[in-house]
Amino acid sequence: MRNKTETKIKIRVPMGLSPDERLDVGLEILQFIHDRTTEGKNVYGRRWSGKAGEYTEAYKKKTGKSEPVDLVLSREMLGKMQYFKSLSRDGELIVGFKNGTKAERKAEGNIQGTYGQPNPIPGKARPFLDILQKDVNQIVKKVTE
Repeated sequence: MRNKTETKIKIRVPMGLSPDERLDVGLEILQFIHDRTTEGKNVYGRRWSGKAGEYTEAYKKKTGKSEPVDLVLSREMLGKMQYFKSLSRDGELIVGFKNGTKAERKAEGNIQGTYGQPNPIPGKARPFLDILQKDVNQIVKKVTE
């Protein structure tokens, strides 16, 4: 669903949703991703594991954060996720981060596991922006009933 160089994802939704339904589904998806991430859970509803589930000692010292990883130090990054109405089309929605922003760079570092490095750190990727199709289907059902 997500291109490794993008901080946006395309999400399949039923064809023919009205503009209002598409907006409602997009906003519900953003809330779902936000809530799941702030609970420290990955796309499968489980806590981040391995290196992705740990903060470095230096990061803990600098921020005072401890496990579980929840990606909400300043709340800035997750608060900047958005639904891109102008990029979405029938049968898909696009959510993510505006290109070139500080929030996008933070999201990209977490998603790819680069954290300011030129290459990903093995095991550190936290692809929090992903969403399972079954979760999308439940959201669509909730919005359209």
